Amino acid sequence: MRRSGMIRERRITSDKSAELAQVLESLIDFSQVTQVVEVGCGRGRLAIRMAGLVGGRGHVLGLDTSKEVLGLAAREARAERVSNVTFDLGDARSLRLPDGGADLVVCSSLLCSLKEVETVVREMLRITRKGGVVAIAEPAGEQSCRDPDSRRFTYLSAKLNSAFVRGWKRRGVDQHVGLKVPEILLRLGVKDIAAEAVCQVFLMSDLRRTLEDVEGQLRTESSRLPAPTLALVGRGGMTRKEVEQHHAMARRKLADFMSSPEEIRGSGYVRVTSPLLVFAGRVPE
Repeated sequence: MRRSGMIRERRITSDKSAELAQVLESLIDFSQVTQVVEVGCGRGRLAIRMAGLVGGRGHVLGLDTSKEVLGLAAREARAERVSNVTFDLGDARSLRLPDGGADLVVCSSLLCSLKEVETVVREMLRITRKGGVVAIAEPAGEQSCRDPDSRRFTYLSAKLNSAFVRGWKRRGVDQHVGLKVPEILLRLGVKDIAAEAVCQVFLMSDLRRTLEDVEGQLRTESSRLPAPTLALVGRGGMTRKEVEQHHAMARRKLADFMSSPEEIRGSGYVRVTSPLLVFAGRVPE
């Protein structure tokens, strides 16, 4: 099929921030945007992408509560030689920014980790100018995977994902808040709401992915869970022993790939990310 030209040669990656930036560009006229704020920017990958969209005429401010994460974001921006983005401490529930100072305010996978969802959205609206845009990207489901070579790994992956969602739920946080975003925005007076979605499918045998990208995905999957996440999935019903077994199997998959990367192209292993629902709406004049 490939030789006949029926399969396009577009290169794809596991960079979700790049896909989200493309979706935002399809929803928002960035030629009208100069001042952007990303609330809960994390390592800054989306903020850096948006800095490219506004170009030299604009500026992006990324806010987060973690000094360590902000340091990583700043280093990444320097490494990519992006000068029109800065990062600073900021609590989404009480932003230390003036009213109406931003053309565009964005958050991604933030509300799904907080109880005070409407408080955060109100703050985002407060700092957006009249006629400006608020964009919110939040998950609405669990990710899933299937490894045809290992039923056990498939089972443990599903259990890990479900335990993560249940752990948050037991803390009073809704991991599927993405489905509620439109009603919140409408209740708060946002107009002209548009919707898109980002959902990545990682198929190991997809020849459009470079071997470097496959390796990066496998390294991500085989990384040890940080202590807070480990506690969260434990609260959601997954034992430490099961987590360790899942980790060991993921490490083995990575080792097999590193020893014979081309053989991985024959694998039917597939992982589907949690759908990220993207909503953008206009703050009324």
